Amino acid sequence: MSISLSQNIRLIQTQQLALTPQLQQAIKLLQLNQVELLEMVNQEMVTNPVLEEAADKAAEERERSEQQLSDRDEQSLREGLDSENRPEIREALKDADWQPYFEQRGISGSGRSGFDDDGPAWDYNLTKPTTLVDHLLWQLRLTPQLSEKQIWIGENIIFSLDEDGYLETEFGELCEHLDCSVKAVEEVLVRIQQFDPVGVAARSLEECLLCQLVHLGLDSELNCRIVADHISQLKTKNYRKIARHLQTDEGKVLAAVREILALDPKPGARFQADSTQVVVPEVFVHKSGGRYVVTLNSDRLPKLSVNSYYQEVAGQKGEANSLARNYLTEKIRAAQWLIKSIEQRQKTIYKVMESIVKFQEDFFSKGPHHLKPLVLRDVADDIEMHESTVSRVTQGKYVQTSHGVFELKYFFNSSINQGAGDIASASVKRKIIEYIEKESPTEPLSDDAIVKLLLKEHEIKIARRTVAKYRNQLGILASGQRKKIL
Repeated sequence: MSISLSQNIRLIQTQQLALTPQLQQAIKLLQLNQVELLEMVNQEMVTNPVLEEAADKAAEERERSEQQLSDRDEQSLREGLDSENRPEIREALKDADWQPYFEQRGISGSGRSGFDDDGPAWDYNLTKPTTLVDHLLWQLRLTPQLSEKQIWIGENIIFSLDEDGYLETEFGELCEHLDCSVKAVEEVLVRIQQFDPVGVAARSLEECLLCQLVHLGLDSELNCRIVADHISQLKTKNYRKIARHLQTDEGKVLAAVREILALDPKPGARFQADSTQVVVPEVFVHKSGGRYVVTLNSDRLPKLSVNSYYQEVAGQKGEANSLARNYLTEKIRAAQWLIKSIEQRQKTIYKVMESIVKFQEDFFSKGPHHLKPLVLRDVADDIEMHESTVSRVTQGKYVQTSHGVFELKYFFNSSINQGAGDIASASVKRKIIEYIEKESPTEPLSDDAIVKLLLKEHEIKIARRTVAKYRNQLGILASGQRKKIL
């Protein structure tokens, strides 16, 4: 048996999409919201010398008029100084009290601009927010009878806390890292746990709450046993089980729970920096002439252009400036592509929003309860684009409507088949939220009760597990965990 081996060369022609750097940039621009896009444009203007903000003719005219007025004022001042006795003016300025002037000007040298002249400048009121670490270090250094080594241990403990004030590093690892005995570190740790806020630097929730009970004088045997041994039942509000295990009256357990609920389980949380995110709407939708009009928010975006001088230099011929010409040509192409990509981004957002308005007209006229089921493919087919493009456009971008500000992806949601007609899952979620907001604190609605209410009041037939799934997606606890004690 013989086997023959041979080599062949074949030419195969295939097509595939090549993601050029320009195309990658265009895709990236679609994903950015307006704040991120503005940061990216500012960075490009720093790195690309040919890219500049297009001059506003009205602003230039204003600046020219202000300059002319400034020149006239300077001329008048010069003429006034020439007409006065200069030695006398210098003597008067020498004796002048400049302190009020500098107090009004402030740190940055800027005036108050519209504020009361008797008050300090605006920037004298600016303060740096105190962090948890700063607050604890300040108390540590004011604590008497601490040696330098104990202060050093305390600083390491403080720098090992998480944002809620708990000891993030394992206690044994911390002792090993500091090369100190457990007793020495424990002594400093106990001192820090008595700082403000009390319970900080705790190694567990139980330790944090016990520190606060001792500090407030609420460290009765019942309170301490509930916190130390029954924290899991406390979370699920199973007070009857706690009373049975401790062999005590349920009324006494409820009284103890009231005192425990007044404690702070996250003592360091109040020092966290404000993480409120500013939302800038990309588009506005308003009614005009009986129809809804989509308007892009382009006020914050700078109008970009290519510097005419660099364009002229790039067009010059000659060997002497060939390197500079090639460099400028490359930068001009990059700038032109960026400008074109931003324009295309704006057009795509406009198309997507117009399609959303067409599909969700009932929402804009009647409110969130009338949101219809909508998927990405519906809009993609309507504007003849790919679903991935629509997904990128709707991510992290907001629209301002007469009903509030909503993320674009809010308008896309699955449907629930009701036989007579489908209903959007977002509308069902909103109804669940309304029911729970109106429920009795002592008798919260169960998932079964919500199912019955949806069927009775809105003829929406869904399973109990669907209500439970939506409730979990909304971050709402089960009825047993929502129950409040009187």
